Amino acid sequence: EDRMWAVRTIQNLCSDASSKVGLATGAILSLLSTSAMRKDYDEQLAAAGALMNLSTEPGSIVPLTNTKTVVATLVHLAHSPNTPAPVRKIACDSLATIGLWLQTLASGGTVPEEIPFSPLPTHSATGWLRWD
Repeated sequence: EDRMWAVRTIQNLCSDASSKVGLATGAILSLLSTSAMRKDYDEQLAAAGALMNLSTEPGSIVPLTNTKTVVATLVHLAHSPNTPAPVRKIACDSLATIGLWLQTLASGGTVPEEIPFSPLPTHSATGWLRWD
């Protein structure tokens, strides 16, 4: 029960925008991932909520994606039939938010001048052997 209250405390601290980047450390993210994978519903919900809170800050996206267990945990929670529906929804929202931040960060980047211009994929078929 103490672990659950500790995770809830982290969840509450992560709701403050000024503390999100400071809390997005490898140790805390690993702890949240481990807690999100436990069977206790309240602990799972608090850990997933904390990860969701952290995912809304662009400054915490790099630590979130660099910590090996975070994205894997969120994907598992989103796709496991054993995950309670509220936890699954939070995991899906977290993944979507991380994806949007990554897309935003990638679109703001610049390509060095020596690299030839190549537009992003359009996802439209252009025919067989299009690279010949």
